[in-house]
Amino acid sequence: MFKISKNIATSLLLSLTIFSSNAEATLKIKDDDIVVEEKDKSAGNKDKDEDESMFNQKLEQNTELTTSTGSTFMVEKGWYATQNNNKIILQEPEQELSVTLIENTEKSAEDAANSAWKKVQPNFDRVVQHVIKEVPQDGWDEIIQFIYETSSQENRFVFAIARRVGTTWYLILIDGTKAAFDRRMAGVLLINSSFKVPGIQKESFANKKAHTLNEIRLNELMTFVEEVQKLCKVPGIAIGIVQDGKLILEQALGVKEVGKNEKVNPKTLFMIGSVTKALTTLMMARLVDECKFEWETPVTQIMPDFALADASITKQMLMKYTVSASTGMSRQDIECLFNYDHATPEQRIKEMRDMKPTTKFGETFQYSNSMVSAGGYIAAHALDKNNELGKAYDITMQSKIFGPLKMSSTTFDFAQVEKTDHATPHGFTLKNTVKPFHISDERWVESVRPAGGAWSNVYDMAQYIITELNKGINAQGKLVISEINLLKRREPQIKITDQINYGLGLMMENDHGVLVVGHDGMTMGFSSLMFFLPEHNVGLVMLTNVRGVTLFAQAVKRKFMELLFDGKPQALEMVKVGIEQQNKMFAKNLEDISFTPNSEWIKQFLGTYKQSVLGEINIREAKNNKVELDARVWKSTLGQKKDSDGTLKLILTDLPFAGIELLPQQRNENMQLILISGQHKYVFEKIIK
Repeated sequence: MFKISKNIATSLLLSLTIFSSNAEATLKIKDDDIVVEEKDKSAGNKDKDEDESMFNQKLEQNTELTTSTGSTFMVEKGWYATQNNNKIILQEPEQELSVTLIENTEKSAEDAANSAWKKVQPNFDRVVQHVIKEVPQDGWDEIIQFIYETSSQENRFVFAIARRVGTTWYLILIDGTKAAFDRRMAGVLLINSSFKVPGIQKESFANKKAHTLNEIRLNELMTFVEEVQKLCKVPGIAIGIVQDGKLILEQALGVKEVGKNEKVNPKTLFMIGSVTKALTTLMMARLVDECKFEWETPVTQIMPDFALADASITKQMLMKYTVSASTGMSRQDIECLFNYDHATPEQRIKEMRDMKPTTKFGETFQYSNSMVSAGGYIAAHALDKNNELGKAYDITMQSKIFGPLKMSSTTFDFAQVEKTDHATPHGFTLKNTVKPFHISDERWVESVRPAGGAWSNVYDMAQYIITELNKGINAQGKLVISEINLLKRREPQIKITDQINYGLGLMMENDHGVLVVGHDGMTMGFSSLMFFLPEHNVGLVMLTNVRGVTLFAQAVKRKFMELLFDGKPQALEMVKVGIEQQNKMFAKNLEDISFTPNSEWIKQFLGTYKQSVLGEINIREAKNNKVELDARVWKSTLGQKKDSDGTLKLILTDLPFAGIELLPQQRNENMQLILISGQHKYVFEKIIK
C-alpha cells in the first residue's frame, strides 16, 4: 500500500555535514516568468531563460517557490521548474518523474483531479485504482488521494493529492517511473509537506510545557492503545514510557502468537528492526569518545579494502556518512532474502563493491541498510581487528552499549532468543488476515544486523531512552557517552520532509513545534516505535509482533502528543478512517489475485531458474495441486496476479514474503522471471537441462 501522507513519511520505512545549503532562494512564478530572489548573494545570479518550454529552470539550491496566489513550497536542489498555462511543473534531475501543481474550484475532489489532469495530459483517461481519504488537519478542510492503474510495461506511479480549503482545491499530480519515485521520494515528500496556503493556521504545541503523565493520563493512553490494537489486528504489544529519568509505565497487551493463549509481558523479546540503527550509532559515538576513530575518519582508513562500485564515492565515504542516508546509495534489501543462511558480514561488505549510487552524494535522502550495516561492522572492526566482523560487532555492542546501559536482555543471538521469552513474528496475508510464521524466517537480517537485527524488550529500551534524555548518563547516574558525541547523532544530515530530517541513525521531527527524536523499525514480522522529546524529558517505546502496522504506531504517537500538550483529539479518527481505507485497498487488490490459477498456465513455469545475485529458485508442483516457489531457505505457494492491462504475473501467497511478484517474459525461446524491487531489476533465467 502506498500513501504519501505525513504518517507514511514519518515511517520511512525510510542523515548535514555532507550537503547543506544555508543559501536558499525564493522562486516566484507569475505570468509564465520565473524570477529567482536570492537570500544569499554568494549564490550568484542566473540569467532568466526566456524560453517557455517545459523544465527550463534548474534549481541550483534548495528553493522556496511561490505561486501566483501566494502559496509556497520547497523544492530540492537539482530539480527543474517552470510555469506553463497556469500550472507549476517540476521535474526531478533525471527527468523520469514530474510533479505538477494546479489550483481549481471544482465541486468535488474527483472533479478537481480530473480537471487538473486534463490540463497536464489532455487525453488522460486512467482508471482510479484506489481512493484514499485522510482525516483533515492543520487547516485543511478535505484531503483525498487518487492512485491510478498502470500497466506492467509502464512500471509507473501515477497519483494525485487533492487538498481543499474553502472552495479552492490545491492539487499535486505525480507521474513517473517507479524507480524514479523510489529514489526521489524525499523530494516529492518535501514538496507535499512544505505546501502552505496563506491564512491557514496549523495546530501548534510550541511554547507549551508537557503535562506530567499521571495515572489518569496513562490510563487514557492505554485504553486507547487497547481499542486501536483490536481495530488494527495487532496480536501483541509491549509499551514503555519514560518521564523525568524514570520508567513510569511498563505494560503489555495481547498474545505472543495468534491462536495460542500465552500473553506477552514487559520482559518479552521482540525484534526492534531499524531502531537498532540508533543503538549502532550510539556505539559509534562511544568509540569516537575512546579515540578509536573520528566521525570524519575515512572508512578506508579503518578497512582499506572497503569499496563501492563508484570509486569517487568510496573516497568520500567517512564514518558518519555510512549512517546518514545521504550518500546516494539505495536500498537493495531483496538481496538479503535469498541464501541468507550462507551470508556473512564479510560477504555483505564485499557485495557492496557492485553497488552504485542512484543519486548524487548529499543530494537527497535515500535509505540504505547495507550502508548502515557496513558502518556498524567497520566501527567494531576499529576496536577489534582479531575477530570476524559479526563477532566483533556483537562483542562491541555488549561491552560498550548493552552492558553499560543495563540492557541485559538485548541480543542479536537467535539461538538465545528461542530459549527465552519471545514473541512470534506475524504478517498480514493477501486476504488481510494476520498469521504467524516461524522465527527462523527472520534470520535473513543476521548478516546486516547493525541496521536492524536486535531483539529487545521495553525495559531495556527504556534504559536506552533514559540515556538519550540524560545526554549520555545512564539510569544509574553514570556517564557512558559524552554529550558532544551523543548529540552529534542528532545533527540534521539530509531532509526527508519539510519537518523531518535524518541525522546519524536517528530522525528529528518538528512535530507541531516540538522536537521529536527517534526511529521506527520493521522486519518481516515485527514493527517498533521509539521516540523521545529532549526538551520535555519524556519518551515512549512500543514493540509489536506484526509487520505493517504504521497506522497503529502513528496513532499511538499522536495520542501521546495529545495527552502531553492538550492536542486536538484526532488519533482515534485517524485509525478508523485509515482502517476503512486499508480494508478497501486489500479488497480491491484481492479482485486481481487468483490463489488457484489455471493449471496449464502456471505449469509452464515449472523448472529451475538462476539469477546472478539472488541465486537459484525452483518452481515445482506441490501438494493439493498447487505450485510453489522454493528458494531453499524458504518457500511459498504461487498464485496469479492480473494487471489492469491484462498482464499475468506470478505472486507469492505465503508469509512472510506474500505479495512479491514475478513477471514472466519469453526471451530467445527461454523463459525469464523478472523481480522488480525498488530501483533494481533482477532477471531469473530458466536453466535448460
